Parts: sequence; structure tokens; C-alpha cells
Amino acid sequence: MRTWHFTTRWLLGSQFAARLLGLVNNVLLARLLAPALFGSFVQAMAVAGALAPLADAGVSAVLTRHVARRPQARFMLSAALGLRFLQGAILWVGVLAVAWWVRSSSQFALALVLAGAYWVTACFIQLLAGVARARVQAHLEARSVLLERGITVPAAAFGAVALGLTGALVGVLAGGVAGLLYLVRRLSFPRIRANTLAWKCLLSAGAPLAIGDVCHGLIIRLDILAVGFTFGDQSAGYYGGASTLLWAGMLVPGSMALALVPARSQVGSSSTLDHRILRWMLVVAGLMALLLSAGAPVWVRLLYGSAFGPAADALRVLAWAFLPAAVVAWGNAVLLVRHRTAWVAVVAAAGLTCLAVCLWWLPMFGPLFAAVAQVVTQCLMALLLWWLVRHSLEASSG
Repeated sequence: MRTWHFTTRWLLGSQFAARLLGLVNNVLLARLLAPALFGSFVQAMAVAGALAPLADAGVSAVLTRHVARRPQARFMLSAALGLRFLQGAILWVGVLAVAWWVRSSSQFALALVLAGAYWVTACFIQLLAGVARARVQAHLEARSVLLERGITVPAAAFGAVALGLTGALVGVLAGGVAGLLYLVRRLSFPRIRANTLAWKCLLSAGAPLAIGDVCHGLIIRLDILAVGFTFGDQSAGYYGGASTLLWAGMLVPGSMALALVPARSQVGSSSTLDHRILRWMLVVAGLMALLLSAGAPVWVRLLYGSAFGPAADALRVLAWAFLPAAVVAWGNAVLLVRHRTAWVAVVAAAGLTCLAVCLWWLPMFGPLFAAVAQVVTQCLMALLLWWLVRHSLEASSG
């Protein structure tokens, strides 16, 4: 139990560092790049990042939860490594296809290629981090995160000053490569093998998680892409700055949701514990929503500068997504602890459908409607997860 809590503290620490340093990196790049160039940056990262969960397909979580400590672990790990090379190649080809589609804008096409290279690297990091967790070596993952972000922040800032958008993405890629090399040097691996039967087992076991990850990844990024494709890079820069603050701010309630895992391992199934954590998450999320919404112009000017003034309007609306998003994080954590992975995937798919339908009306109502669509989507997902958690608790108590 002591080892488990030690591992959990490392995981929470790495999550906190990743979100905090990621916010610092985005704030620096927003200040160093013009709003239009920052809009191109967030769009390139969003396109490649939306494809990245397809390259993982839930395999990392399957290794962590079910494979790494079993007798056939080395065999499945060697197959998973071979599968990851294939998945990374597919992701790279997908990003290249999108870059070819937008080849009329050579700078954005190059940005997509660099962003795709980063996300391929991130997919390998995700797999190796899953192995480290399963081996109770989460400190290696945390150190890899600190190394990656610690290099990314100064390298991306220097690159933005020297080469603009391209230099910023080269700096991000350099940080990702450094984090990957650290894990490769610290972890031991079997020889990489190609085994189609093992690949089928991993992909079938990870399918529900893959659906949920893909949908959640699109929900976070689809509104930014819709604003950029409809109203241009500058509008995407404004909206992306506000969206960055929202998802970075979810660090605190999200960490409280992660606390369900070690708490459940100690006290077992407890609906009282679940609802106590939810109450605290809602209090924290409510305070953050109030502070960000009421002081949106101040926060935008303080963090991004006066050039990003229009981002305050989107932030005023997006801030209220904190409350339903906290319920979503809590509900996902409860259902995953109870092994209701398929329910999480269904809710995520419903949320993505809702967001896509809402964004269909974006050209009619303007960029601010993307923020409204995100809040509506989070509310729908929160209601669905609340109902499913209640159903699960009633079924277990009955």
C-alpha cells in the first residue's frame, strides 16, 4: 500500500507539472507570436493531437492495467512496441495527408508536419509511461515529464523569437524527443516483435478506451478548429488562448478526481467517499469559474497582453464549463474505477455528437458561439455521467 501511494503521488505531481508548464509554454508563445501565428500554432497542435488517440487505441492503458505484471508481460510488451511503430506511422501518414490538403499555406503545412512529429513522439512516451506505472516506477514518468516540459518552455520560446511559428514547434518537438530518450534509457525492454494475434488482443481490449480517448480529444480541440476554419487564424488565436486557460485550470479538480483511485484502493467501494470528493471538486470549480469569468479581461491582459483583448469574451463563457467539466472528470473516474469503460466511451461519443451539432450553427452566431457549444456539451456529459454513476451505485448496493 505504501508503494501504491508513493506511485500515486508521483503521478499527481507529474500531472500538475505537465499542466502548469504547458500553460507557461502557451502563455509565452502567445506573447512572442502574433495572435494569428498563435492561432496557427494551436490549430496545428489540435489537428495532430486529435489524431493522436487513434495512434494509441487504448493500448497503453491495457498494458498498465492488465498486462505488465502478468507472466506473458514481456511477450505482450514486445508486441505492443511493434504495434506502436505501426500506429505511429499511420498517425504520421494522416498528418501528412492533412498537410498536403492545406499545402497552399506552406507555413501551416510545415507546422502540421512538425506537430505530427511531436505527437508521434508523445504516443511512444505514453506507451513507455504506462509500462513505468505498471512496474511501480512512476517516478520515471514524472522525471520524463519534467525534462520534456523543462526543455520545451525555453526551446519553444527561443525558437519563436528566432524562427516564428516553425521555431516554436521545433522547440516543442525537441522537448518531446528529450522526454522519450530519457524513458528509453531508463527502462528495459524485450526485443520488438510483430505479432498480429497479440495486436488483435491489445486492440480489442483497448477499443472502449480508444473510443473514449478519441472523443474526449476531439471535444477539447474541435471548437478551436471550427473557429479557425470558419473565422481565420486570428480568431483561433483569441479563442485558443481562452481555451488553454480552461483546460489548464481543470488541473485542480482533475487531480481531485484522480485521488479517487488511491482512496478506493484503501477503503474499497464507497459512495459516500465519491460524493464527498465531488462536493469539493464543485466548490473548487465554482470558485475558479467565478474568478475567471468576472476577471476575464484582467486575466487575459495579465497573461497574454493587450493584443489578445478579444479573448476575454470567450473566457467569460468558457469559464462556466468548469462546473460541468468537474462532474465529467469525477464521473469518468468513478466509472473507470468500477470498470465501466464502455459507459465512459458512450458518454464521450454523445458529447462529441452534441458539440458537432452545436458547431454546425457557428457561422450564423459568430466565434463566441463555440464557447457556448463547449459549455452545453460539458453539461450534457455531466448529466449523463451523473445518471450512470447513480445507476451503478444503486446496482452495487442492491
